[in-house]
Amino acid sequence: MKSLLILVDQLNDWGPYYPTNQVVAISDYLGTNHTENHAETRGYVINLCHDYSYLSSGYYGSLLAEARGGQVFPSVRAIRELNSFESGQPVSTKFSLLLEATWRKRNTQIDNLGIRSVFGLTNDVDLVSIARRLFDIYAFPIADINFKRIQENLWVIDQFSVRSLDELDDAGETEFADALDTFSHKIWRHRRNTKRFKYDVAILINPDEALPPSNKGALKAFEKAGKALGLNVDFITPRDESRIGEYDALFIRETTKVDHHTYRIAQAAENQGLLVIDSPTDIMRCSNKVYLHERLKLNGVDTPETRLILTQHPINYDEIIAALGLPIIVKIPDGSFSIGVEKARTREELEECITRLGARSALLLLQEFMPTDFDWRIGIMDNQVLFACRYFMAKSHWQIYNHSARSHKSGNADAMSVENVPKNVIKTALKAAKCMGAGFYGVDLKADGDRAVIIEVNDNPSIDMGVEDLHSGQMLYQQIMGIMLRQLDELNGR
Repeated sequence: MKSLLILVDQLNDWGPYYPTNQVVAISDYLGTNHTENHAETRGYVINLCHDYSYLSSGYYGSLLAEARGGQVFPSVRAIRELNSFESGQPVSTKFSLLLEATWRKRNTQIDNLGIRSVFGLTNDVDLVSIARRLFDIYAFPIADINFKRIQENLWVIDQFSVRSLDELDDAGETEFADALDTFSHKIWRHRRNTKRFKYDVAILINPDEALPPSNKGALKAFEKAGKALGLNVDFITPRDESRIGEYDALFIRETTKVDHHTYRIAQAAENQGLLVIDSPTDIMRCSNKVYLHERLKLNGVDTPETRLILTQHPINYDEIIAALGLPIIVKIPDGSFSIGVEKARTREELEECITRLGARSALLLLQEFMPTDFDWRIGIMDNQVLFACRYFMAKSHWQIYNHSARSHKSGNADAMSVENVPKNVIKTALKAAKCMGAGFYGVDLKADGDRAVIIEVNDNPSIDMGVEDLHSGQMLYQQIMGIMLRQLDELNGR
């Protein structure tokens, strides 16, 4: 479990709250006689000093905490933004509309609204989302924020004032303690029996995602398996990005992309020393089919006959058709779940498809079409085969997913014992996964007689209850969480 430090000007500032040795006076944290005790700060630091001005002790508290490897609230960047804050900063359209609706609801004649944000929480139920968002940006533990109405549906931040512990009345102290308890889940933990959990694991999900990598049944199975192994499993959403330092590991169960919050959260978690599945490197490598093609080609892994084309350069369609035949599969490098993958049946369709998709990407992949009734999916984690599944093509369609059908209809799936999978399929899948790293991969293949070719290596493979676990059941979740536990032990030198 990662450490938590709370920095205060003087220890008696913490007098109203439950005693804990996690509270440190700023002089001890900065002092040369105590530096060795805090040379490395794992987890996160809450800086509650009075003064955040440039080169003050509060400023240096956040600066040194970041240098020592902690995630700090507020960060040095946030302090700099506070010190350069100017009244009149515009609020986004979304939150301007929220403020406008709240203002009209309250029927006030004053063109102002104010909230107190404590770790992104506020007692103003109408403005919870804006408090959360401003905490994500500024990350000051206690702040009073005043919004001013400029005109209809246009609001600005008029004042942003940071508050210290000694400014809180009794109600404010209770609000602070409750918000800190919610935010950290750690400062009061020694009052409860949580010794049975060895590590804290965050599973990132997005309740609004149409095609998540794991359904609700699978998520509950992951939670059950983790807790049986001594892993305290919490489900978090993208809104909880600033809390990532609370955990020892991050397991992403939301579809990943490079230009996306999943990559940003994975990167932040890795920078703070968490075990991350999927790691930023895996997301970057697996999300781009050009990278995959080059890695597989370099390591002699069989793929369908493939051509890379620069869409802004002259294209020799005769040579491409002669080499690949018709139809030809056209792929955008960063597509997922069969999105950005199209089939051109004729030369005219090929030209149209390349022109249209080429407007979105400077590079496209063209591949020979290999018609099969199903694709293999081999689940591999840390170079171990965990499951094998056949995904059948969607009805009257050439892909597993038919996105033109209602509700993104897909074909049936058939999980089976790994021992019953052709050996060349397993061997090729393991070789492909090793080209990408040692993460958690879903390797997609097509098999034709003695030939097994790689279609994709996915960094965020689907694990749905009733699909991938049909053969091994709860054991699949136990295997995945067990590998995470072993990797956490290795990461922590145990």
